[in-house]
Amino acid sequence: MRAEIEKHNQEALQTCKTEQGRFGARERQVRSAQRIRAAMMVLIVAVILIIAWAIVGIMKDKALFIVAGVATGLALLSLVQLVPFRLGYTRVDEGYVVTSCFQFLRKCNYIPDAHKGKPVIGITGAIFKDQKRMYYISLPASLTHIGNECFMNCKDLRGVIFRGDAELKVIGDKAFFGCVNLYAFCAGDEVRKIGENAFENCRSLRCAYFGGGVEKVGHHAFASCGNLASMSAFAALTELPRGTFSGCRSLQTMPLPGTLEKIDDDCFGYCASLTGIDIPDKVAYIGRGAFADCRALTQAVIRSKPEFIGNNAFRNCDKTVITFTAVKKQSKDWNGQWADKRCTIEYAR
Repeated sequence: MRAEIEKHNQEALQTCKTEQGRFGARERQVRSAQRIRAAMMVLIVAVILIIAWAIVGIMKDKALFIVAGVATGLALLSLVQLVPFRLGYTRVDEGYVVTSCFQFLRKCNYIPDAHKGKPVIGITGAIFKDQKRMYYISLPASLTHIGNECFMNCKDLRGVIFRGDAELKVIGDKAFFGCVNLYAFCAGDEVRKIGENAFENCRSLRCAYFGGGVEKVGHHAFASCGNLASMSAFAALTELPRGTFSGCRSLQTMPLPGTLEKIDDDCFGYCASLTGIDIPDKVAYIGRGAFADCRALTQAVIRSKPEFIGNNAFRNCDKTVITFTAVKKQSKDWNGQWADKRCTIEYAR
């Protein structure tokens, strides 16, 4: 099972890197175009001012002095949009944490690698919450944690780019909640915790990679990510909490780790493209609606002896063959309506 997860994760990593590469190329083009526009603006303003004041110097007309003064003010005002964003930092033992961001017209799209010679290792919560016209964010590889609600409802955010091999370990609650245009996230192999609702309602998210070392995932972490088709599997989890992948309509496969003990309510509910699931031998709890409305599910192999299977766990899974490899008959502790009547159920002999 671990080998299957490693193979699955390699495929997810390649897909994610490809998507990140495409976005990175576009992002570099955008940054280059921005620098060119800024240089052109400065040049045009300088030419206008030189011509205006040269004419005033030749004509020596008071009215022209007024016109030139107004033109100078407007020209300098146009340069205000080039004022850079300003980040605030707090010193911690390992380096610096970004704690504030002042933005006027120019939006923050870059977190530096270091501040005062020390690495930047974190971003505190809600700094960029509800930001508009933030189309991408470039983050240092040294970043280890992203705070709660950090990029929540940044609806224009399309890409998150890590410069180098990411060391990210913690993604806070609702960190990217409602980022409806975010379409790729590649966080490296060091992630250990993904918070509650961390990527919920990221409707455009197509691929995500977090390595295999994630030890804790919050409820509804990827709920309503309808386009999520490629996603790394977790090799060290003991529990998949409520609604983890609920509404991930494009998700076709998700290998489960041998360490898993609980699949909570609605965990894979409405995963309409999920074709098969192999439930490992330590799973004692399969929650209510855990695989409800997985209409493409054809094979569900349950290798454990579940102590509880909740109501509607396999509702509307009319094509599914549910195979128990260690259970000879239904337990009295299971809910009587756990499976759709159209399911085929095979018990161990």
